[in-house]
Amino acid sequence: MRAKGLGQPNRDFRLGVYNGIFINGAEAFFHSSLVLAPFLASLGAPAAVIGLIPALRVGGWSLPQLFVASRLAHEPFKLPWYKRMSLVRICAYALLVLAIFVFRDLPSVIIVVTLSMIAVVSIAGGVSGVPFADITAKVVPHYRLGTFWVLRNVIGGVLALISGVVLRRILASDIPFPVNFALLFGLGAMLAGLAYVAFCAIHEPAGKPAQKAPFRSMAGRIPDLLRQNSSFRRYLRVRFLGLLALLAEPFYAIYAIRVLAAPATSLGMFVIVATFATISANLLFRRAANSGRNVSVLQWGVSLLCAAPLLAFLIPQWQGFVLVFVCSAAGQAGINIAAWNLLYAVSPEAERPLYVGTANSILSLPSLAPIAAGIVVDALGFRLTFGLAALMGLIALGFAFRFHELRMLDRQALQGGV
Repeated sequence: MRAKGLGQPNRDFRLGVYNGIFINGAEAFFHSSLVLAPFLASLGAPAAVIGLIPALRVGGWSLPQLFVASRLAHEPFKLPWYKRMSLVRICAYALLVLAIFVFRDLPSVIIVVTLSMIAVVSIAGGVSGVPFADITAKVVPHYRLGTFWVLRNVIGGVLALISGVVLRRILASDIPFPVNFALLFGLGAMLAGLAYVAFCAIHEPAGKPAQKAPFRSMAGRIPDLLRQNSSFRRYLRVRFLGLLALLAEPFYAIYAIRVLAAPATSLGMFVIVATFATISANLLFRRAANSGRNVSVLQWGVSLLCAAPLLAFLIPQWQGFVLVFVCSAAGQAGINIAAWNLLYAVSPEAERPLYVGTANSILSLPSLAPIAAGIVVDALGFRLTFGLAALMGLIALGFAFRFHELRMLDRQALQGGV
């Protein structure tokens, strides 16, 4: 018998960590508010169109998951689906880079291709989301989940820092627009490809399959699920409002450039600062997440998320605007660690795909908020949008203190080693 922590389980743990490292490095080149939004703005896209970025990225990722859950819940192995969708995502990235070179003088075409790429990658990622969640829960015990996410995010954050430096140098170079962004997207695509290959190499153990049910039957169970499981319902409420608090996220960098006169090269600095904040938050929250205090981590994350739009509303100079990205990045890091761990804690193993699919499908709805925020920005300005985001965050924070039962479930999952 192999010692605990050695052999196949340890290899799968490492592969999952490698996946996160490369994804974090790639994300620096596809950052919604610091890369994609300024890219589309430079192409002449209006704010409402820019607001589609988080709608497509979050909504496209979340919306298909209930359907996928109904298709996969009865299957003991989920990895084949992840492999297929990885190929789709790599092809979408490649087509975007190619389109920028071919249509460099047709900005409207590049805008359409960019939005299409975001949609395809997000939907394919959404199909992969249920397999990813189920496989991760199989190969990583609950008491190591905090370490798992932190290693992914901290080491990946170091790679993202390097990506940020590269991004800054490319944008400061003589490479013309939009070819400079094509180069950035190409580098991001290569890192994303490495991430997918790493996760595809995991040896997935057979899971405990649920009873096969059609999509309509599974969707029909959601009202009873929400009515009977108050912890799950409260979890979704806070996550829903927390995502609404991100409605101003795509416009922070644009505001800094257009209103506060920040130079274009500041985007690289903002990426670096946000990455440092993510790394620091992950290190800070690791011990609490590992010891069954994910509710506290979630509360801290929502608090920091509230601070970002408040600071954006108040800060008058672009140099001080780095604090906005610090709070937003650190808040999202805390929420991302706690959200998965709490979802695992509240989900019975056999019904985990149903819970994951339900949660992520419901949480796709707030992703539409930035589209409305873009309309508000065009009509009434940035500051009202920042105020609305802060209000949503404060409401989420108020509800985040009604988690007594969920806190107990988190500790029970820790003791059970699931």
